[in-house]
This record gives sequence, structure tokens and C-alpha cells, in this order.
Amino acid sequence: MSIAEYIRPECILLNQAGGSKREVFEMLAGSLVGASLLDKAGADVLVRKLEEREKLSTTGVGEGVAIPHASLEGFNETVIVIGLFPQGVDFASVDSQPVKVVFMIIGSQSVPRLHIQILARIVRLCRNKELMNKLQSSAAPDEVLASIKEVDV
Repeated sequence: MSIAEYIRPECILLNQAGGSKREVFEMLAGSLVGASLLDKAGADVLVRKLEEREKLSTTGVGEGVAIPHASLEGFNETVIVIGLFPQGVDFASVDSQPVKVVFMIIGSQSVPRLHIQILARIVRLCRNKELMNKLQSSAAPDEVLASIKEVDV
């Protein structure tokens, strides 16, 4: 399994301004609306679920990365949305550093194991400093996807 099969170029947001966690969630959920994967009401539910998950513990895993995740009832696929925030976003990360790369995983409640496998795979990939640097310097969504495919084999 490669995480690249769950990433769509239209769900990769480059050079985002950032803001609050909620604004980041809204931005990333908006890409799912733009890709016709969710409607506005579904995006609102997703943002609420992400905020609820964040109250349990931060999804800022350190090293400038956050991996917010949620499962949606009636959502029948798994999608990874990537947001790149050069200025950084305060996610109350475990290392107190601002988040510059966000991998948001949206899954189906019918296949919860897949969600966990993808989460673990992303955590492993994020340890690759060269990959993280390439992602942050990417000029196009296709470059982000190519960089991930290069190391996620």
C-alpha cells in the first residue's frame, strides 16, 4: 500500500497562509468540497469532528507535521488532503514547534483499520527529512505527489 493512491492533486494545497487550527481544517475540508467529495454540510461536520479529535490530544506530531484525522459516516472512501503552510501554524504540537505540513486523513467508518495503517505510514514517511524538505519546496501538487511516490514504496 502506498499513501499516494489516497491523494488527489486537487486536494494538495500549497503555500497556504495558515491561521488557527479551525481555519486550517476549513481550508482543507474546502478542498474536498472543491473536488466534489463532500458537500458544504459534510465539510462542516468534518471540521467539527476534527476539532473534537483535537480536544482529545494534539495531532501535531512534531518536526513541523500534523496529521488530523476523522472518519465520516456515509463517506465511502479514504482520502488524504495535504496542506503546506510555510509560515507555520500553531497546533500545540508535542515539540511546541509550528506545523508546516498537514496530512489530513478522512476515512470511512466501514474500514477503520485502513485509516490506522495510513496514519502509521505517514508517521514513518515524516521521519524522512529529505522528503519533508521536498514537500515544503514543491511548486505544484504533482511535485508533492511525485516526491511521496519516490519514497513510499
